[in-house]
Amino acid sequence: MSETGLSIAEIISARKWKQALFTTYTLSLSYFETEILPSLISAGCTDIWLIADAEGYRSSLLERRSTRVGHEYRLIPVALSHGIFHAKSMYLSGEEGDLLLVGSGNLTFAGHGRNLEVFEALEPEHHRSAFADFAAYLEAIRERTDIKNARPDWIDMFSKAARIASRGQDGPARLLHSVTQPVISQLPVVLAEHGPCSSVTVMSPYHDSDGFAVERLSEALGGVPVAVTVQAAGSSPFPFHKASSWLFPVKPVRPAIVDNRFAHAKIYEFCFPNHHVLITGSINATRRALTTINNIELGVIRRVPSDAPLLEWHDVDMPGFEAPEHMPSGLGMNEVVFASFDETDPGCLSGLILSLQTVAGTWTARLMRADGENLPFEVEVDARGHFTHESPALEPFSDFPALQIVMNHAGREARGWIHNEALLSLSGGHRRTALSLSRLLRRVGRADDIEVLLNYLSMHAENHLGIFDQPLPSSPDAGERPSPAETVMSVSLEELAPIEEHSHPGLSRPLSGRDQINAFDLTIQRLRFLFLGSGQSRTREISVARDSAVAEEDIDHFDQDDQLTNSEREQRGLSEFEDIIGELIAKAGNNPTRTRALLVLNLEVGMWIRLHRLADSDSAHQFLRSWLQLACSSARAESEKVTSLEQHIIAGAAICFLLTGKDDKQGNALGLHDALERFYGGDIDHQRILHDGIPHEGSVFSSDLLGKRATKDALTEALNGIMAYPTTRQQLIRALELAGTGQPIPDDWTVFQSKIGADLRKALGTPNWEKRVQRSTGAREECAFDNYALSPDAAAKYRRYRIGVCIYCGGFSLNVSP
Repeated sequence: MSETGLSIAEIISARKWKQALFTTYTLSLSYFETEILPSLISAGCTDIWLIADAEGYRSSLLERRSTRVGHEYRLIPVALSHGIFHAKSMYLSGEEGDLLLVGSGNLTFAGHGRNLEVFEALEPEHHRSAFADFAAYLEAIRERTDIKNARPDWIDMFSKAARIASRGQDGPARLLHSVTQPVISQLPVVLAEHGPCSSVTVMSPYHDSDGFAVERLSEALGGVPVAVTVQAAGSSPFPFHKASSWLFPVKPVRPAIVDNRFAHAKIYEFCFPNHHVLITGSINATRRALTTINNIELGVIRRVPSDAPLLEWHDVDMPGFEAPEHMPSGLGMNEVVFASFDETDPGCLSGLILSLQTVAGTWTARLMRADGENLPFEVEVDARGHFTHESPALEPFSDFPALQIVMNHAGREARGWIHNEALLSLSGGHRRTALSLSRLLRRVGRADDIEVLLNYLSMHAENHLGIFDQPLPSSPDAGERPSPAETVMSVSLEELAPIEEHSHPGLSRPLSGRDQINAFDLTIQRLRFLFLGSGQSRTREISVARDSAVAEEDIDHFDQDDQLTNSEREQRGLSEFEDIIGELIAKAGNNPTRTRALLVLNLEVGMWIRLHRLADSDSAHQFLRSWLQLACSSARAESEKVTSLEQHIIAGAAICFLLTGKDDKQGNALGLHDALERFYGGDIDHQRILHDGIPHEGSVFSSDLLGKRATKDALTEALNGIMAYPTTRQQLIRALELAGTGQPIPDDWTVFQSKIGADLRKALGTPNWEKRVQRSTGAREECAFDNYALSPDAAAKYRRYRIGVCIYCGGFSLNVSP
């Protein structure tokens, strides 16, 4: 129950948030990631901090299926020497105002619904004093030197937010904590203004076996009568049999509510003549919680009218005694690790060992992925527990989710989660893009990840054109390619947002513009390796298997397309992407580098999705044919170097020739030779395309489309086959030469198979043919005799067949320009 009557998830979903802080003793990452995190992200919150006692942190390390810790939220361990970090609170901050929840429930399925808990929701407008108290509570934690806090940034961040929210008049609720003074020592002071207390009712799931804390509580208030709630009929962890000898009466009661859940709520109700004072929160009726500062406890104290109590109590029969369960207390001999990759350098790992023992020395360490892959290394730990390790070998691990570090020294072992600060520093939309690219690079991409990728490339393609203008790999040796692990993105995606968005108090320095470009270019290079066909079967298999695991917030932007299949969504996204890239190509104008790179991007992305995502080789074949015509008409070969575009065009032509049926070999070869001729601007250097154009077998999608025929010898033979058929231009030039010497012109040439071609051959065979046939002065669509523009129909044939017929003079204009 909460003051508002809403569930925790409903409270979170009620507004938009920017930052969130959760403090807990125990926690369930599976609960948080399935129930709370989706609501937070849907509400716009991306700066999320979980603060847990070292015991809860250690337990969470068993949840290896938690894929979002360290990537979408931070999990920070806090440890005490002789107690526990037991406070349960939530601080939500946003433009619509802040909200503070303080209660009894841990961040678990039980704590947020399965148990009977109490939470109070406090807003600055009505509880400004409580926000000032919360800021003071956080600042007091920072001042306690015996509290081991893996990372103090959260204290500064949220204490500042609470200070800002607390400006204004006092409210009715105040906070009570045990950071600097035992709760029991504060009660006489905070209750003094209410007058003499007549009795107190204590609701607590845990008690001392001798009832020590309850006895001291009554004595601190002058020996008032005490009512202690009974959890289950017939038994209680409170020793009523011992309390019968105390100097004040103690009786058992039960709350007058019909609820069979385990009552984990902590409530103290102090009765005064005209009102009651309630304390709710994390404070159990135990020595450590109530009478010491060993535990970190937090509660809300408020005044309520006598005629409107939070609960009503019924007297019950005296129960028997059941020894209370003892919770772990203090860090003891346990040790935990908090570590993170540097925000700007994924090859740098820093961390802290939380321990009560001497930690200085050389520790062996391993990075452990959830799939069992690990990276061993040694690291020097200083006397305070800090360590830093830099190595390029770290980089391939930096983007894996559920990544842990295991450290050993002298028979001791410490474990912890590893955080990716580059991801965590990004804003919501940018982080979503980063996570999608990360999943694609790890071969676990989903349909929505494809849409994110295509959307990003559509908007930012021109930032990375230099990557796609680089030549293709030159060796088929798999040993020279990155391994699957090495193709993992080292996420440093600051180029996704303006530089100023990445400064964060207490975190690493912002990236310079050059750092950002270099870091993200590395990611795009690895994505390009994926586009070129690395891991087809694995890519498809895993992506399909994971589609059912899409989290709610990951599909928020696609709710309107719920009826579409994953393939339909990817096809739609690809169509939109290709429309945008097509417009960019058309606008590239006289910038050859830009045109080349856009064409390569268009091909590599389009082929990858069709082959490796949609598994549609027929569509890929048709796309390759249409792309070849576009590329050869839009770009020209570089005379000084072989570019990736040239390699794609050459290999693409060979693939298309090999996929042609026997009945259409000649016509297809002519079309491909014509296209290549346009690209090279004339006759083709055979040696260049045979030796430099095809880097190696299995490249540029040949193995996907040709199977066993995808060898360099087969591709070379195909290119020779294409060039064996003269182009239309070459046939026209040869026909003019034959006509000029009076030699017969063969009628089986391809150029003469059309109606207009047959008419041309006939004209060339007549006397004085030069008066009817003439070379045009270029590619202009006009008559070579009188420069009149060709009619639309004649111009279309001129473009297709290189032959134009003037409707005025009837003359033939031949385009034999390259």
